[in-house]
Amino acid sequence: MRTFLKLTLLGFLCCVAAGVVGVIVLMTMALSNLPDHQKLASYQPPVSSRVYSSDGREIGLFARQNRIHRSIDEIPDHVIAAFMSAEDKSFYSHTGVDPYGIARAIWFNITTFGTRRMQGASTITQQVAENVLLADMRPESFLDRLVLKIKEALVSVRIEEVLTKDQIMEVYLNQIFLGYRSYGVEAASQTYFGKPVDQITIAEAAYLGALPKGPNNYDPKRHADRAMARRNWVIDRMVENGFIRANQAEAAKAEPLPADPKPRGSWTNPEAGEFVEEVRRDLIRRFGPDAPYSRGFIVRSTVDLDTQQKARRALQAGLSRIDPRGDNRFRGAVGRLNGGEGWQARIAAASYWRPSPRARLAVVLDGASRYGLQDGTTGAIPQADLDWAGRSGNPLRAGDVVWLGRRDDGSFQLFRRDSLQGALVMVNVHTGGVVAMAGGYEVEDSGFNRATQAMRQPGSTIKPIIYAAALENGMTPQTQVSDARIRGGGWSPENADRRFYGMMPLSQALVLSRNTVTVRIARRIGMRRVADYARRFGVYDDLPNDLTMALGAGETTLLKMVSAFAVFPNGGRFIPPVFYDRLQDPRGVTVWRADRRACPACDSPYDRSLGPPVIEPWGVQVVSARTAWEMSSILLDAVNRGTGRSASFNHPVAGKTGTTSDYKDAWFIGFTPSYATGVYVGYDLPRTIAGGASGGRIAAPIFRSFMIDALEGRPVEQFEPSMEVLQEISAEERMNVLAELQANPGAAGTLAPSQRRSGGASSGSDGAAADGAAGAVPGVSVPAGGADGAGAVEVPAGDGAAPAPEAAPAAPQDGAGR
Repeated sequence: MRTFLKLTLLGFLCCVAAGVVGVIVLMTMALSNLPDHQKLASYQPPVSSRVYSSDGREIGLFARQNRIHRSIDEIPDHVIAAFMSAEDKSFYSHTGVDPYGIARAIWFNITTFGTRRMQGASTITQQVAENVLLADMRPESFLDRLVLKIKEALVSVRIEEVLTKDQIMEVYLNQIFLGYRSYGVEAASQTYFGKPVDQITIAEAAYLGALPKGPNNYDPKRHADRAMARRNWVIDRMVENGFIRANQAEAAKAEPLPADPKPRGSWTNPEAGEFVEEVRRDLIRRFGPDAPYSRGFIVRSTVDLDTQQKARRALQAGLSRIDPRGDNRFRGAVGRLNGGEGWQARIAAASYWRPSPRARLAVVLDGASRYGLQDGTTGAIPQADLDWAGRSGNPLRAGDVVWLGRRDDGSFQLFRRDSLQGALVMVNVHTGGVVAMAGGYEVEDSGFNRATQAMRQPGSTIKPIIYAAALENGMTPQTQVSDARIRGGGWSPENADRRFYGMMPLSQALVLSRNTVTVRIARRIGMRRVADYARRFGVYDDLPNDLTMALGAGETTLLKMVSAFAVFPNGGRFIPPVFYDRLQDPRGVTVWRADRRACPACDSPYDRSLGPPVIEPWGVQVVSARTAWEMSSILLDAVNRGTGRSASFNHPVAGKTGTTSDYKDAWFIGFTPSYATGVYVGYDLPRTIAGGASGGRIAAPIFRSFMIDALEGRPVEQFEPSMEVLQEISAEERMNVLAELQANPGAAGTLAPSQRRSGGASSGSDGAAADGAAGAVPGVSVPAGGADGAGAVEVPAGDGAAPAPEAAPAAPQDGAGR
């Protein structure tokens, strides 16, 4: 007997020792590689970014996980109560681990073993530790799970030491997965109920509180009875814990479950698709590739959604008028493969009429999620293809055989017929904000934004930059330049009307878009200097030292050209285009803003006697205010009586047409005192639009139609010189008077009351003196009819010819200002 007792005692001591050793081993394992709980204090979950139009309407969402951060102050008490009742009723009283909860769960699991689902005892703090700090640990065995639970408890206690209860609850309610790709209570509230979390009822809060245990198990569409029972159980726990009254519980139980959850991943308002995509690209460029999907930006964009819709409407109407046979519909599959097995061999053997040498045959796979090509490779189907096919009445289905075309990034999309395309961009000249952007006939018909990605020759729309450079380098609007033919050197640039008017003022040459005058001006000031100004205006990074570039032979984008023209009404200051004027973090703190204009008086109390505060202009001064004003005046004349007459409407507008060789591209870029707008028309694979399809006839009417619609109801703005320009003109006039009096004391009574720089004598490029007659060409009768200024012209005799550059390549022969 004594021996038995000794053996029993020895066994007990061995068990205790083994238990102690086991606990030490487990604690040692748990304490190894324990995550730093301090990281939770600065933890930021990946939060989706939202894009809003300038008037506050949501137009886009960038999300891998649909998550909208809400601070604890923005989450109603009954929502917090629902989660506490379902997950951790003692949250605000325990220290990270709930011993009573553990004991209760152990007793419940023992007494109901085999009959009821086992209960867990993790507190909300432990769930935060598991989902945030221990999320990378994947237990594979029972021992791993046991060690993970110990780690979880240890980290939870440490978390409670560095964070307040409200901070822990805030992390939890923004981190927890609640089904349908929704993370956090705000995203889930939008998904299930279509409203923000601060507007949901007790019943709705209880349903959200029921989801953490298993969102799929309580899906209201697939498991309505189970979801209802779990929701009502949470409501009962809320009453039991004293969070709500019994009558509130009865009313809550009478409410139905959410009927139609609408999961939301990344999405875009179809009216502003290419604009939102430019926002995404810009966020990636500034903040890194993951920024749109993880930083939770609130993007206050510059687009005006109503104006955006008008831009698309004007562009579509104009393109349809020019090319009425254009068909932008998806015509459907060319065949079908039944069954998904062995598709590689069957599609490789398929043969159909090829619509283009560039087209490639493919089959739709995996429920219309992937393409399978004839070489056996596969690729994801772009969302633009699904949208386009659905809108055309021919949705993609698995087994459809379709033709694909290659995109710029090497991926494939549904083949598009090469129909006439174009783009339209509107920019605020004072802020650089893009107000509207239509990058094609329809946003979903291509992944290609022609406003920012199409590199095309601008034709004569480059000329205002060259003329501005000339004014900056000693020439004046009345400098006389020869419009005679340029011979020799292997290159003889032509004017589009094949006419030559002889000597004419610089300003008139731009109004009529004379190519020979432009080449002579570029030669006089030098192409290196022209390239420098083109870089200042943001049009080209490196323009070749070649005179053909003076006629628009280089390639650039519509958005760059519009931003360049915005320099003139902005007092000579260049502002890079921006797609959003402010970025805010999930808490509403501004982290970046585009508008750098200073307004010292904006924060002062309003004084009626002083009037509204003055906002100081900003931007890089690329030309003087005087040059900008003179160029605005000349381009205003180009619309009123030059090649841009078809762009004229009931607001003062300045602008310039552009046409490239063989009428492949048609441009018009114009501006009012506040907005610059550009239109480009052409085929994606350049070819002649039509005979005589100049910028004045093709692009300018689209500009006019859009601007009439966009500016409807807005006050008419006049072009007026700034105080700086007026002071410079006044000083120059006084100097001219003094100089004339010194040279001819008897001429005091014959001086004109006003002599501006544009009217003063100046040496022209061919040595002729300016005649001082503003806006007139000596001896030249300019026709009034025709959008391109063609017609009978009387030209005085005179050579004025100059040799052409040697071995110069061919350049676009722009239509006499077309």
